[in-house]
Amino acid sequence: MNRALTAVALATAFALSTAVTAAHAQSSVTLYGILDAGITYVSNQRGHSAVIEDTGIAQANRWGLLGSEDLGGGTKAIFTLENGFTLGNGMLGQGGAMFGRAAIVGLSSRFGTLTLGRQYDFMIDNLVFDTAIARFGGVYATHLLDVDRLAGEQVNNSVKYVTPVVKGLSAGAMYGFSNVAGSFAGTTGAPRFTSFGLNYDNNGPFAIGLAYTNANGTGASVAEAALGATAVRNMGVGARYRFGALTVFGNYTNNRLSGVPGTGKVVVSVIEAGADYFFAADTYGGIAYMYDHYPQAQFSQISSALHYLLSKRTDVYASVNFVHSNSAASPAGLFLIVNPATNTGYSTSQNQLALRVGLRTKF
Repeated sequence: MNRALTAVALATAFALSTAVTAAHAQSSVTLYGILDAGITYVSNQRGHSAVIEDTGIAQANRWGLLGSEDLGGGTKAIFTLENGFTLGNGMLGQGGAMFGRAAIVGLSSRFGTLTLGRQYDFMIDNLVFDTAIARFGGVYATHLLDVDRLAGEQVNNSVKYVTPVVKGLSAGAMYGFSNVAGSFAGTTGAPRFTSFGLNYDNNGPFAIGLAYTNANGTGASVAEAALGATAVRNMGVGARYRFGALTVFGNYTNNRLSGVPGTGKVVVSVIEAGADYFFAADTYGGIAYMYDHYPQAQFSQISSALHYLLSKRTDVYASVNFVHSNSAASPAGLFLIVNPATNTGYSTSQNQLALRVGLRTKF
């Protein structure tokens, strides 16, 4: 832990010192972060109700460094280093990685953006703003086991290219190396990724995105690990339309997990529809319905939240999340599985309810 604190201090000092000298090179380094904490009531945790402090729910806790250097001719060198942690106990997230949320360096120009490192694929890039996760619900609005990666799962050793935006339209491609000799197709703990995306967002009322991601090799995602699969393929579409203060949104994903013990292949489809509304400049909320179709059971999720902005950076919120399973053999408890630091476990029934109040601030 002392080494971690020392590293954080050195990184912060580097950011501050670079920011002081950056003006001479027409460059910048920004230190930023998000802190979220609150109290959650869970109706059934392994047969009993529970009240817990849960953190990083509206948004995951993080601090990061975002930088750029003007190289001339419209070209910039860019980087992002983003650390994830648990606010309740101060422990590092993402398996203890110092910059587990993102570690990226690249170039940006009129020809597009090329980045290398640990970064997100196009499932989150192109679809997340069409989900309750990003719009108001946070982690508890995640689809079952994050089967479609929309809660945000990183790709190691990756190269990613995104075209310039032309009249709102952009496209991208990513390749994630396994980095294991003799295992180009991916292996245990070192999967190989390919991902593609197409996005339209012209800052108007309508936006739509498409995405595809394929991973060979175990350890590629939460769902793959939970089901014991050896490969996973995700593809989806998401869209939204703004009517003044009201925005309606939705998404559909089709997800195939291969090499599942006992069944071989599992195909999971998820559909989500919702809306959010700004009641006033400082008050907004939303509600969404999600349907997760697994071969052995189907799950209905409802996510709702109301946020009140104390300032541009700080808000308080209350949320209600409910999950119902249509099979007693597959109990509820699915929206909490993606937060292992405070995983409350499955319900012993087909239903589970979570009520939460929280505080989020940004810097």
